Amino acid sequence: MNSTFSSASEHNAYLMKIARRRVKFQKHAIVYLIVCSVISLLCLVSGGKVPIDLWWAWGIGLGFHGIGAYGLLLDEQKATEEEYRKLVRQEREN
Repeated sequence: MNSTFSSASEHNAYLMKIARRRVKFQKHAIVYLIVCSVISLLCLVSGGKVPIDLWWAWGIGLGFHGIGAYGLLLDEQKATEEEYRKLVRQEREN
């Protein structure tokens, strides 16, 4: 277990937070695919053109959501732990 957590339950709560974030992203991705597909299909059937702008605009937002959900953006807990370790090392060197 990581030394920055005071208990196993605190560590489990952190893992649950990550799991919830990832499940929310997965739901967002499914909704994105369904809604964009239905709208595109309706546009094609009615003789219009596929709304590429919808796919791109929402897709960019979905991409950032995925990056955040899977930890590619700054994870505050992880960044705090790394900064703490750095400060401890600096203290030992002085």
